Amino acid sequence: MTVRVGIDTGGTFTDVVLFDEQTGEVTVTKTPSTPGAFDEGVLDGIDAVLEETDTPAHRVEFLSHGTTVGTNAVLEGEMPDLGLITNEGLEDVLEIGDQTRPELYNLQTQKPPALIPRRRRLGVAGRLDYAGDVVDPLDEDDARRAARALADAGVESVVVSTLFSHLNDDHERRIGEAIAAETDLNYALSSAVYPESREYDRTVTTVLNEAVKVTINDYLDRLTAGIDARGIDAPLNVMHSGGGVFGTDQAIRSAIRTVLSGPAAGAVAMRDVAADEDRPSAIGLDMGGTSADVSIVERGDLVRTNEGEINDLPVKVPLIDINTVGAGGGSIAWVDEAGGLRVGPRSAGADPGPVCYNRGGTEPTVTDANLVLGRVDPGDFLDDPAVDAAHAAVEEQLADPLGVSPEEAALSVLQVANAKMAREIRRVTVERGRDPGEFTLVAFGGAGPMQAAAVARNMDIESVLLPRSPGVFSARGLLLADVRMDESQAYRGTTPDAKTGADVLAGVRERLLDRFVEQGFSVDQVDIEVILDMRYRGQSYEVTVPLTEGAFTEASVTAVTERFHDAHAQLYGHAMRDEPVELVTVRAAGTIPTAALDATVAGGSGQAHTGSRDVYFEDVGYVETGVYDRAALAPGDEFEGPAILEEASSTAVFPPGSTARITEGGNVDVRL
Repeated sequence: MTVRVGIDTGGTFTDVVLFDEQTGEVTVTKTPSTPGAFDEGVLDGIDAVLEETDTPAHRVEFLSHGTTVGTNAVLEGEMPDLGLITNEGLEDVLEIGDQTRPELYNLQTQKPPALIPRRRRLGVAGRLDYAGDVVDPLDEDDARRAARALADAGVESVVVSTLFSHLNDDHERRIGEAIAAETDLNYALSSAVYPESREYDRTVTTVLNEAVKVTINDYLDRLTAGIDARGIDAPLNVMHSGGGVFGTDQAIRSAIRTVLSGPAAGAVAMRDVAADEDRPSAIGLDMGGTSADVSIVERGDLVRTNEGEINDLPVKVPLIDINTVGAGGGSIAWVDEAGGLRVGPRSAGADPGPVCYNRGGTEPTVTDANLVLGRVDPGDFLDDPAVDAAHAAVEEQLADPLGVSPEEAALSVLQVANAKMAREIRRVTVERGRDPGEFTLVAFGGAGPMQAAAVARNMDIESVLLPRSPGVFSARGLLLADVRMDESQAYRGTTPDAKTGADVLAGVRERLLDRFVEQGFSVDQVDIEVILDMRYRGQSYEVTVPLTEGAFTEASVTAVTERFHDAHAQLYGHAMRDEPVELVTVRAAGTIPTAALDATVAGGSGQAHTGSRDVYFEDVGYVETGVYDRAALAPGDEFEGPAILEEASSTAVFPPGSTARITEGGNVDVRL
């Protein structure tokens, strides 16, 4: 009977979950993150949970980690000195970009600096056409000169990205060979990192992958050394944005896939708790200190995409479809020049934090607003002066400029934050042909349960589910994530054809299985799902549909084409069944399931009702509200709102008219 440990690193806290298969007990703990060297905070968290549970290090046989290191590297612009070799005349692809504009009608918009400066972007003669056939032969002398020039410029690595290399990688491979022959530089080929169409997206994804690789390589080296020093013999697994885990070698090679590591773990945990409670359609709301992440489970599976974005840059990797908005417990509320109330995206973070944390924060936040309304226990904070300062900040900086009472100002802060989260939910439901009223809202994160009921009412959602230990829920997802890897290849042709499709799929499957074998798995363990990107002829973007038959035959091509028409109708309200359909990309996802988390549910530890206090609610004002200790509640217990439910990692708010019941799984089922 083994021990499994999951560690999720956030900007403020590092959350750790330990599951002991022998006892069935789950232990959670939080330790401060260490932004200067995140690996130190991770090791501190491992030490803390092993000490708390008196677990010998050698019993840990599964270790999984969600990290923000890759995300921070991109967000903070920590770009190593990279070079780019591309086609002659295409040197400015990173600067030109595509038609995406952050502000549609602003004629003064300034583009951010290109990821690689112009002097380190070099073109070489040679070109392929749209079908991958050679138009101009590659000038290998030109490629060698470019390699030497970049080496002389002192770059750390070279990205090679040429036109139509997703259909024919010959030119890129030969440029890579020239770099290896002339220099000691590392290099990355776009045809290996992202073998799909659109040269701008492919180039950016490859550049970001190479940039993050430099950062995460050093980080994982330090972390692995620290784990080994503690006598833990389990290999380190890293969570990726597709909702699975892979080994450190794969994480370094596909570094860009770690940029949504933490939110993906939360989505995986949300899917599993929704399945346990027989909720096949669920919306995950992960609200932390800085932001809120929204994900979707439909018919029991997470909704995925192949297009992400970070810092207004396209990230083209398979990932869970997660929308993020700057609305967290630490989001700062302020009044703009026109007298309008705004919330976020600026956050007080961990340092100085909200005013009530008494760490030097002076600007009111969502947490301070909840404190003013009585929804947070003042005893949770360091001293009375900090609580008084929070009230003063809300009154002086918000209520007075708006001409309202402090309670009305604080309530307005929550309403604005809730509206921002509801807007993100609307984007992944209403705008994509889904009725949010048919979903259950699963709320987690430190601040999620506090705002969940109000957000649900904004979206006409009647059912809310609050999982156990919501403040460290994402770390729980790390223990549940399957080993998952993805491969793709552009389809060379247009109309789907059984023989051509089978040839492409064979190459994709072979590369996919090689990755599992590299990590020590048998190919017999791998479940493979085949997915296709399809579109009507003349369209610019695709719809992704499953090839449920798993192989290309005349019958399966006909069936998947019908599925494409149906999916197009759901997304856009119409289907053009008489128009020719193009196949753009063939994808395969391989998974090896992780054992379920068969944890015991505590039976309650005593008297749950601990008292009451006045809490301010919309439309009714102050109401005497019962306060409950979640640890004392047992499956089957029920109570009615208004109520406050407190636990170590989170606080939940239940408005008047709501009812709550503890399920057999220990989760809180709320009905509005």
